[in-house]
Amino acid sequence: MNLRLFFLLVIIESLCVVSGFFVLILFFFLYFGSGAGASSDKAILTENVGFVILFLLPLLFGIFKSRTLTEKLKAKSYLYSGLLVTIVSGIYFGINM
Repeated sequence: MNLRLFFLLVIIESLCVVSGFFVLILFFFLYFGSGAGASSDKAILTENVGFVILFLLPLLFGIFKSRTLTEKLKAKSYLYSGLLVTIVSGIYFGINM
């Protein structure tokens, strides 16, 4: 496993997940508002699905890159960094996966 690539990917994917989290919060606030619409079943379901997709993106990217790369050391770095970022972001943001 290429450690330099691994840590670089962890930092970049973590920044993407955190920035995507704030973008989703802003988008959902602008779409559903802050009143009764924000607490409707549709809003809560949309929020849960959006956050699960957001947190699974690093893992899906790591799986895709590990399948397409020919160098196994780089492929393991992509896969392990995606798995680490997915697990840590799920724990940090309180999602039960």
